[in-house]
Amino acid sequence: MSISLHPDTPQGRSLPGSAAAGDAASGQGRRPGIRTRLFTKYVALFVAVVAVALLANGLFEVFFYYREHKAALIRVQREQAEAAAAKISQFVKEIESQLGWTTQLPWSAGSIEQRRFDALRLLRQVPAITELAQVDSTGKERLRVSRLAMDVVDSGIDLSNDAKFTEAVAHKVYYGPVYFRRESEPYMTLALAGTRKDAGVSIAEVNLKLIWDVVSQIKVGERGHAYVVASQGRLIAHPDISLVLRNTDMSRLEQVRAAQAGGGTMPDSLQEATNIQGQKVLTASAPIAPLGWTMFVELPVEEAYASLYASLQRLAIVLLAASIFAVLAGIFLARRMVGPIQALRTGAERIGGGDFSQRISIRTGDELEGLANQFNDMGARLQESYADLENKVEQRTAELSESLQQQTATADVLKVISRSAFDLKSVLTTLTESAQALCGATLGIICLRDGEVMRLKAESGCTQAFIDFMEAHPIRPGRETITGRVFMDGKPVHVPDIREDSEYNFGQAPVIGLYRAVLAVPLMRDKAVEGVLLLGRPDPGPFSQRQMDLVQTFADQAVIAIENVRLFEQVQERTKELSQSLDELRTAQDRLIQTEKLASLGQLTAGIAHEIKNPLNFVNNFSSVSTELIDELNEVLQSVGLDDKTKEEVAELTHMLKGNLEKVVQHGKRADSIVKNMLLHSREGAGERRPADINALVEESLNLAYHGARAEKPGFNISLKRDLDPAAGMLDIYPQEITRVFLNLISNGFYAATKRKESEGGAFEPTLSASTRNLGNKVEIRIRDNGTGIPPEVKEKMFNPFFTTKPAGEGTGLGLSMSHDIVVKQHGGTVDVMTEPGAFTEFIITLPRMLAEGDTGGRN
Repeated sequence: MSISLHPDTPQGRSLPGSAAAGDAASGQGRRPGIRTRLFTKYVALFVAVVAVALLANGLFEVFFYYREHKAALIRVQREQAEAAAAKISQFVKEIESQLGWTTQLPWSAGSIEQRRFDALRLLRQVPAITELAQVDSTGKERLRVSRLAMDVVDSGIDLSNDAKFTEAVAHKVYYGPVYFRRESEPYMTLALAGTRKDAGVSIAEVNLKLIWDVVSQIKVGERGHAYVVASQGRLIAHPDISLVLRNTDMSRLEQVRAAQAGGGTMPDSLQEATNIQGQKVLTASAPIAPLGWTMFVELPVEEAYASLYASLQRLAIVLLAASIFAVLAGIFLARRMVGPIQALRTGAERIGGGDFSQRISIRTGDELEGLANQFNDMGARLQESYADLENKVEQRTAELSESLQQQTATADVLKVISRSAFDLKSVLTTLTESAQALCGATLGIICLRDGEVMRLKAESGCTQAFIDFMEAHPIRPGRETITGRVFMDGKPVHVPDIREDSEYNFGQAPVIGLYRAVLAVPLMRDKAVEGVLLLGRPDPGPFSQRQMDLVQTFADQAVIAIENVRLFEQVQERTKELSQSLDELRTAQDRLIQTEKLASLGQLTAGIAHEIKNPLNFVNNFSSVSTELIDELNEVLQSVGLDDKTKEEVAELTHMLKGNLEKVVQHGKRADSIVKNMLLHSREGAGERRPADINALVEESLNLAYHGARAEKPGFNISLKRDLDPAAGMLDIYPQEITRVFLNLISNGFYAATKRKESEGGAFEPTLSASTRNLGNKVEIRIRDNGTGIPPEVKEKMFNPFFTTKPAGEGTGLGLSMSHDIVVKQHGGTVDVMTEPGAFTEFIITLPRMLAEGDTGGRN
């Protein structure tokens, strides 16, 4: 008999309370005497059968489990010891393998440095090796590299009779006995001979303390551990490194002696022993070949048998639980005797309550089963009608949800467009992501027009390989590609499966991009294709009309974003042009104002100079005439009969008067020179503005200044050096003014170099160099002399008008001031000075190739 209730929907799962109520009602309707007898006998019989069976099974299980568990523990311990020994052996073999490539090359005179380099690299790669010695085929030590001592090359130590050499040569590898350096750290000698007879032997001293890393990783239960003992009984590796460093002797342990006597394997009779700490342990061992070491694995006895004791406890608990379960199962089976009636009543109540998914399953083979089937048929018809209604509601809800997603995506795109008007890529990426998500595509791309090709601008869901492929293969108009068709026709293209399209031929793009179904729409502006929005998915099949309309909407938004960026860039470019024009107008305005100020100052200076020049001429002329009159007076007094004393006094007075007049004439000439320079400094106009070859101007100025100095002082001589850049070319300048600047600076250089020669003597050679250099839209001119240099306090004031350091009559102090105004104010250039007192002075002039439009007038 089988009775069950099958809820097909969540509604069916909400009715266990009703079933319980039905049980109670059914129980109340039966006669207590009959139910009690049947229920009691059924439960008692079931409990007795289950309890006897479980008790017998438990006793047998405990007995055999104890024997099997004990044997399993012994076997596991031995397997752990063998596995640990294999790990240690593998560790040594790895060191041997690393050491092997140092013996590949034969010894030669030129291989020492290479072998030393290889040895140092080996010490870096294998921390366990602390010292490496390489011996040639005759047994002579040729190289020794150590972490603990100085490296030795060609020591010549004879190891031909040493066991580590002879054994390595005879057996290709030699494992030395374990020894302790400084009685704390265990070491072993490992020697390896090369495959060639002339390759020699590599001898490594291996620090076995690093085997602790291997041993510490071996897990033996919770508190067990593994350790390694050498053939002499000395401890080599142990999780407690302090025991190794203390050079612990393990030979007094019974299990160690037994294992060494049995070749590394303990006899089965010795399963329990005492460890170094005095604890009872379950131990097993395994030999580590071919080193002669022994691996021990120990596990405390209480932990080894803990699982056995736990199993016994669990068995007792299971027995108790099984007894309780037997009682409950008896009660449950007894209650199932009235189950069919309760199931029919509960099912009828739930169907009446609207739970149409409820199904009643009764397998009694009588009328109750037929009645349950009628109830099930009625519930199925009601559920079918209800499901029809639910499907319609779900379909309408899905349509509304899809519309809401589309509206939300459109709103998000519009927000991105409004917030990122100048960041086209982020807007297009958002568009592709939204279109891809809403249309069920796996990839989306937007290509924009670049001349006659389409280039990838934004993507979503594409692999890096597909992005690289698209960037390397710009798309041209044509039928071979979907984007090319849209580019050529300006119409949307929909291909359910590109494998069925005979015209499509875009190389490995479908394989790399993982797509078969494709939908592409054009981005149109002014009836021209500006780009293409393409979606793809790996499964073949058409896109729905709603998806096509949605992609077209996104394409229109992409066009709006592109247009916004284009307009923004135009506004930015126009703003930049207007800003530049405004800056140029302000510069021209400032220069015009400066020109007006300088013009007023020049007119004032010219007026003052003219007013001073006339009385200054009178002073100079009358001083010269007075000098001549004194000479005539002296001639007249020669013929007059005066005594000697009077003549001497008159001669002294006339001589003093003549000297004063000469000083007046000298200072008058200097004042006249100042006035002339003031008139020159303030004159209007600067000659013709025209393109001029700057190299020609520099060459001409050098020649004029040199020959002028030679004419003024016939004994003058100086070395001239030229370094003129042919690329300096033509400049838009006032040639006469620039020539005046060059002449002034070159003359000053001649003066400074000559003064240094006068002070240092004939060993000094005066030199002046002139160079030009092309700087693109500017040209740099350097004039350098090796004269007396300029002190810092003079350098600060050297461009001030009327400032000079030359003696009276040799300078007016206006030359550098005029030069500065010509270069900076008239031509918009710069003048810099580099100097070192007593060594050199270098003027660096920078001139623009083209004068600004505001620089149309001359200097005032």
